[in-house]
Amino acid sequence: MSSAHKYRHLPLTALRAFDAVMRLGSMTRAADQLGVTHGAISRQINTLQDDLGYRLFDGPRNARRPTPEATRLWAEVGPAFERLAAVLSAGTDLGSRVQVSCLSTLAGRWLIPRLARWPHGWEIEITESYADLDRSLGGAEVAIRMLNAGAEPSAGLVAVPLMVNHYGPVAAPGVDAAAARRLISRSHRQAIDDWNARTALRVGSDAPPMLFDHQQTMIEACLAGLGVCVTQQALIEPELSSARLLSPFGFETDGAVFAAFRREGTPRAETRRLLAWLQAQAAQST
Repeated sequence: MSSAHKYRHLPLTALRAFDAVMRLGSMTRAADQLGVTHGAISRQINTLQDDLGYRLFDGPRNARRPTPEATRLWAEVGPAFERLAAVLSAGTDLGSRVQVSCLSTLAGRWLIPRLARWPHGWEIEITESYADLDRSLGGAEVAIRMLNAGAEPSAGLVAVPLMVNHYGPVAAPGVDAAAARRLISRSHRQAIDDWNARTALRVGSDAPPMLFDHQQTMIEACLAGLGVCVTQQALIEPELSSARLLSPFGFETDGAVFAAFRREGTPRAETRRLLAWLQAQAAQST
């Protein structure tokens, strides 16, 4: 049989569905990413199982688990799709541009202000996201996220540590942090409670807190003197330096770090330069 004849029968659609399920951990998330229904993903998996002659997933419909055979297959299929994506990207007009996915508030308050120091002439494309990471990095080459103490990056990813996460309560001058209204964000609702429990210190009053969608707007409220918040030191460096915000109890760390994630393998030269520059900027912050 010729190689061309074999290629005509490769179940590429089914393999793509299988790769998405393995990367994302569920058929529902795979369907969302690929823009199809859960039933379409299930049918593709069944087709692939029929072609292969063995099962890929076991367990109830809402808690399918990959079989050992599926894990072995994905060890070959996952890198193959990554290589294909890299080949296609190399053929596009990326040039020297590097795509970066970053936590929204960190992008606005830490990364973007530092881009004025960017020494290279090529472009950085920034998207804002809090999404969990898999091998795809959401289409980016570098993704800046938190890496919890003792945690390992997801399969297929390499984590480049940038800076230790220091956090603590801050308030505007003249605001009593111990008695002020609590300012909290939806992404870190327990920040003040966790701080109080961790340090045995008392921050914030018993009045109902003021809730914000993002840390960015929470910090602005804190600057306006509306109360006290617990936030990350990296997000408020200029305000601390200018004494627009004060840290009455200092900062703590839980061992988590901000890290830049990239895919395994040898990154492009532009990506390596960006990672080195990010590390240098983080070193200045710490």
